[in-house]
Amino acid sequence: MSVFAPASPFADFIYRHFRAIHALKLGLALLIAVTINAIWSPPHFIWSMVTIVIIMMSLPQVGGAIEKSLQRAVGTCLGSAYGVMLVATIDSYWLIMGLLILGVTLICFISAGRYSYAYLVAGFTIIIVVGDANHDTSEALWRTANILLGCVIAILVSLFIFPIKAKQDWRSQLANAIDSMAKVLTQHLQAPANHDLDFRAELEAAMKAVLTQKKLFFSLEWESQTLKKHKVLLAELVNKQVRLITLLELLPLSRWQEADKEAYHQINRVAAELTAYLHRLSEFVAGKTATLPTLPSALEQELQHRLQLSLAAQTPNSAPLVNEVAQGFALTGYGWLIYQLAIAVEALYADIEIIEIAYSGQTVLHKTAKPS
Repeated sequence: MSVFAPASPFADFIYRHFRAIHALKLGLALLIAVTINAIWSPPHFIWSMVTIVIIMMSLPQVGGAIEKSLQRAVGTCLGSAYGVMLVATIDSYWLIMGLLILGVTLICFISAGRYSYAYLVAGFTIIIVVGDANHDTSEALWRTANILLGCVIAILVSLFIFPIKAKQDWRSQLANAIDSMAKVLTQHLQAPANHDLDFRAELEAAMKAVLTQKKLFFSLEWESQTLKKHKVLLAELVNKQVRLITLLELLPLSRWQEADKEAYHQINRVAAELTAYLHRLSEFVAGKTATLPTLPSALEQELQHRLQLSLAAQTPNSAPLVNEVAQGFALTGYGWLIYQLAIAVEALYADIEIIEIAYSGQTVLHKTAKPS
């Protein structure tokens, strides 16, 4: 099923109430851990509960919980193995502490990027295991076992109990960003000449939605093999949304006099078509329409031709030369802005089409937008 397919009532219910559901899932995971402790009473059981809270508290999505659980498990095993080796094979206190410091320092040096959390866990696990170098490894092994138990509980609860999918959040944030941009363009086109409307709230909402999409990338990779294969495309999609937002920030700077109204209205008729395209794209991404809307073929060339015709028709013969130059520059600049918006909208359509076709198992040639 496509990531843009209409969500089931169950998935929609989970997404709308994900905060409450996430809190209940965390409580359930802790209840499972407490029940295990009541039955078997393993030593240092508290580490299971600590692990569950660390993993699940800030990561409601399935993919994020799996990612963090695996990193914590790997970091714990590596750190525990190194610490146990030190206390089991070395008698000198200073040599053990020296190798502990060396190990943590090296981890700090190489810690970076996607797996930085695993490095962090490995570092503090070494310190926990070695402790005061009293050569008692049983405590370290029990702590490791309890941490791994906490990871398993967190993964199972995230996967099988009302799973909160990052895909649903990602598509919702993408739809919100596109819808906010369409609203900005709509308000601009409906405003009078020399308006002083402030679009910052809408554009900030769009940028916030774009940044949220970036935070979901790792979770998306764990949840969808299709999106994992197109992770570069997801980053490009973010960049193209940022480009659209940047272009829309220039709209309030455009000004015209009453005498220029007809020229700008001709250009705005082109911009109004872009608004309609954005609205339809937002509805598709949100799952409100079943099929991806299509853009006219050769959209860029058609818009460029129409904009040039509208500009050529507007030259007030009665105005002084300096006014003609100023008006021509303003109209040309505004026409360029609308043309660049058209290119950005077409590029956005192309990336979303690639993702949609990838889910259907077809192949598609990657489309590239003209350089601005």
